[in-house]
Amino acid sequence: MVVGHKGMKGMDQLEIKQLIEGAIDMHLHGSPDITERKLSDIGLARAAREAHMVGIMLKSHYGLTAARATLVCECVPGINVFGGIVLNNMVGGFNPEAVETALQLGAKEVWMPTITAENHLRCSHQDISKAVRITDAYGKIIPEIYPILEMIAENDVILGTGHLSIEESLKIISLAKEKGVKKILVTHPEWEFTKMPVAIQKELASQGVYFERCYYAAHSSQQLPIGEVAEQIKQVGAETTVMSTDFGQIFNELPVTGIQHYVADMISCGIPASDIEVMIKNNPKYLLSV
Repeated sequence: MVVGHKGMKGMDQLEIKQLIEGAIDMHLHGSPDITERKLSDIGLARAAREAHMVGIMLKSHYGLTAARATLVCECVPGINVFGGIVLNNMVGGFNPEAVETALQLGAKEVWMPTITAENHLRCSHQDISKAVRITDAYGKIIPEIYPILEMIAENDVILGTGHLSIEESLKIISLAKEKGVKKILVTHPEWEFTKMPVAIQKELASQGVYFERCYYAAHSSQQLPIGEVAEQIKQVGAETTVMSTDFGQIFNELPVTGIQHYVADMISCGIPASDIEVMIKNNPKYLLSV
C-alpha cells in the first residue's frame, strides 16, 4: 500500500515546507533493521536536514537506537538525532541493566514493549506465550519496572507507552507519576491496537500527559479517517499533542514528504498553523530537552 497525499487545501506547498522548518519528527524507523526500511538512519537525517528540520528520533522494535543516533549526528552535522530503547524481548524485556546502559548512551525515550507486548500479540493474533507482561499472575506490576521508572525520572527522559493496552498504559502512567516521571508520551492513541477513548485522553491531558499521534495510523489497514485524528486534537488539545509520522516503511512515502502531507491534512481539517507549530516544534523540543 502506497501512501498518497490528500491535497494541500488552504495552504500551498511552499508554505507547508516553510511550516515544517524547525520541526522534529519523534517517530522514525530506519535501517539497519530486521524489517526492510525506506532509508538508513543516515538517509533519514540527511533528508530532515535538507528540509531544515531541527531533529528526528530513531526508533527500532529490535534494539537500542541511542548509540546509533550519536554516530548519525557525527556523520550528518547540523541536525539533532535522538534515540532510545524499546523494552521488547530482544533487549530482555523489562531489563533495568539495558535501560541503564541506554541512558548512559544518551537515550531520550524509553518505550514500553511494542511488538512483543501481550496486547500487540493478542491484537495481531500471534502466540502470547512469550509476551512481555507488565503484571504478574496476581495482576501486580512486576518489580523490575520500578527501578526502570526511577531511572527515567532521574534522567528526565520520556516514558513512551508503546503498544500496551489501555488498562496497562493507565497502570504504568499512574506508577510513573508516583515515581516522579514528568515526561509521559502515549504512543499513537489513535491506532487500532492502542486506541484510547477521548474521555480518557482528556483526563490524562489534565495531568500533563502527552499524546503522540502518528500519521501512519491514517494509512494502516484500518484506514483511520484523518479527520478523526484532527478531531482528537481539537478535543484533547494541541498543547498535549505531538505529531509524528511513524514512517520509514518500504511501502510508505519518504518521511519528510509524510510530515508535509500530515501538516497539509491537518490544515485541511481546520487545525490552525499556530497549533501545528506547537505539535511539531514546541512540544517535541520540550520533551527532548532541545
